[in-house]
Amino acid sequence: MLVVWVSTSNSQPQPALELGGTSLLGYSIVQTYPHDPNAFTQGLEYDTICNSTSCQDIFWESTGLYGKSTVREVDALTGSVLRQQALPASDFGEGLVKFGSRLFQLTWLSGKTYFYDIHNFSNFTMQIDPLSDGWGATTDGRHLIVSDGTATLTFLDPDTLSKMKSIVVSDNGSTVPMLNELEYINEEIWANVWMTECIAKIDPRTGDVRGWVVFTGLRDRLVASSPPQQLPIDVLNGIAWDSVGERLFITGKCWRELYEVKPEVIKLQMSAAEHLEVQKMCRVAL
Repeated sequence: MLVVWVSTSNSQPQPALELGGTSLLGYSIVQTYPHDPNAFTQGLEYDTICNSTSCQDIFWESTGLYGKSTVREVDALTGSVLRQQALPASDFGEGLVKFGSRLFQLTWLSGKTYFYDIHNFSNFTMQIDPLSDGWGATTDGRHLIVSDGTATLTFLDPDTLSKMKSIVVSDNGSTVPMLNELEYINEEIWANVWMTECIAKIDPRTGDVRGWVVFTGLRDRLVASSPPQQLPIDVLNGIAWDSVGERLFITGKCWRELYEVKPEVIKLQMSAAEHLEVQKMCRVAL
């Protein structure tokens, strides 16, 4: 049995090494923050907003479910919703990404993308995108990168939403379907595989999986410590990256907590047997 490492913030940091094959990473919890347990999180983005006197750490967040979908500005420390805009009841909110001074929010099955002015959510427009289904979203600074629940990631022009290119994500020759929430971290696309605790670290040029970060036990830990709530605690589905502070944040659908986590190297290069076990855990199409 392959054991995936999880520790507290007191664990010893792992050295930053160049990974030669498909790597395996666990995690340690650095800090825990409040999160709205009624937020069916579909997209999460870290940001710092400054005025003339101070700065504030916030998350841009997209929530789903018909009749409950929103785009939000959330206080990173307290989890308080500072502002929000509801979607039409007929739309199911999905992935979210900030590009310039706008937020782009995908929707499930409708082929719509909503554009919001970050300073005024009520100033928004809608455009039909080339996706039949919108799931996750991120950016490399030039394109919007989106997932649609398959193994394909599509790169869109942020001005026109026209398709520029696409890549098929594979791990050792096997496709990785159900790609969902996305984040662009240190020249890699990090993609959660829906209904798993796995995040694939993807080469944005080739679609090859460079490594896996496995968050074994994170949801179970939350379920065990949480009182009953209106909406049940669902799957992991929020990844946010602070590129300045190099901090990684993780949450999920209707999770009452949001975590700053530190990936911990378990294997720089997995054996064939270990790799196969991780592929099965992460629903790779073998």
